[in-house]
Amino acid sequence: MNKRIFAPSLALLLCALLAAPAFAWGPQAQKVIVNTALQLVSREQNLALNRLQSDIQAGVALSPPALEALYPDLIADPLRAIENEMALLTAARGAKIDSYYAFRLGALGKMVSQYVSPMYTSEPNQRSQYYNDAEGSVNAGSLKPAPRKIFETMQALERVMREANANNDLIENDYKTGRGFRASAHARLADDLSRSINTVADIWWTVVSSRAVQGNISQRQLQEYIFHAYSYYVDQESAAALENAEKNYEKLVDFSPDLRVKLGDLFFQAGMMERSVREYEIALEGAPEKREIVEKIGAYYSDRAEQSLEKGLLEEALAGFEKALQVHGLHPTAERSRLEVEAMIRKRDALHAQYQETLAQADDLRSLAEEEASRTRYAEAIALLQQCQTALSDVGDEFPLEMQHRIRAERDNRTRIAELRQLLLSNTASFSGSAFGPDIKVLVQDASQGLEQEALRSFFDQSYLKEMVRLKGAMQTAVSLEQP
Repeated sequence: MNKRIFAPSLALLLCALLAAPAFAWGPQAQKVIVNTALQLVSREQNLALNRLQSDIQAGVALSPPALEALYPDLIADPLRAIENEMALLTAARGAKIDSYYAFRLGALGKMVSQYVSPMYTSEPNQRSQYYNDAEGSVNAGSLKPAPRKIFETMQALERVMREANANNDLIENDYKTGRGFRASAHARLADDLSRSINTVADIWWTVVSSRAVQGNISQRQLQEYIFHAYSYYVDQESAAALENAEKNYEKLVDFSPDLRVKLGDLFFQAGMMERSVREYEIALEGAPEKREIVEKIGAYYSDRAEQSLEKGLLEEALAGFEKALQVHGLHPTAERSRLEVEAMIRKRDALHAQYQETLAQADDLRSLAEEEASRTRYAEAIALLQQCQTALSDVGDEFPLEMQHRIRAERDNRTRIAELRQLLLSNTASFSGSAFGPDIKVLVQDASQGLEQEALRSFFDQSYLKEMVRLKGAMQTAVSLEQP
């Protein structure tokens, strides 16, 4: 903006401001000022600022320390802080006003309303008392809006500030003599509030209509603005709004590797890891020599690999450690972790192959059992199925498909063994005819080869066996009588 020329009286005034706290109108007065100014500006050329009212109010609601952090010159030189912010917002104005831009308009409005408020240059205690008294007398219906005008220089804003403080001595005297706010201050309140409203509206209109005098806004200043914008959207958790705003930001300034790193750190602290590493990787493309970026990317992929390892996702973990080493070959732990995961994968695959082989052997035993059963060799079939069950017990639960295969096979084997036992018990054909004696002997001997004694007792109930022995004796006696 144009270089300002300060009169000696203004220099003295600024010296008085050095000790002034960064607040003026109270919360109710500020709300009336901002809302009314917003309505006035929104009427101009259908400028739809009302939709961003919450963002503007968020800027107005900044605490004094937060406002001073955003504008370091505010205490020492408030007019310069206002001037620089107007120039910055003019330079940052895109085709569409986004939420963060509205937030900064709110912060600018707060600075302006403070600067042109009455008693701004007065002693702090009397100033605070005046603003507290004014809070209870704010009446939006008595305000006097004026047509919009452009602030082409800061001298015009200085004149408004001097006008607002022209009656400070009178108001101070009212407080000192005990008449207080209800004397001259109350009578002038509507005019003083209207002045603040119109000034805030005019400053906003000057900025959003892009008719503020251009200052020397550097790339660094625009980059800082953009970084603060990203911080605002991250805090608001508004990914959609950020995505829309980014299109304008990319046109405003070149995103340097340093800015990308700052954005990556911002996203990282917010837990937005994928977006964080994306910024780091873009930064690395522009500055491959920066070890700091390499270490950040390597740490990201290594951490992700550790998380995958905790979940048992070995291939993902291996890929993560390999990616970490690809970016950061000197990563302190990635190579050791990679070798450990490779060993775990080999061990897992070997166990998997062992389970598959065991299941195949179990299937073969079951097939053999069915062949034996088809020949009515039920005892042999039962023995084979029990061998199959023993083999299946070696298959663990580590692999879902193999576990399900084992569970099905065990269930089917139990069912089939029960069926075969029933067939073995109910089949009397083997015990009939002249060859009954050899038949039962062979049957018992064959069953004994594959079954424990306890299993045999379950096959042949004692009473049933006794009956078979009795029948055998009767049949042998009959045969003897028939012989000559």
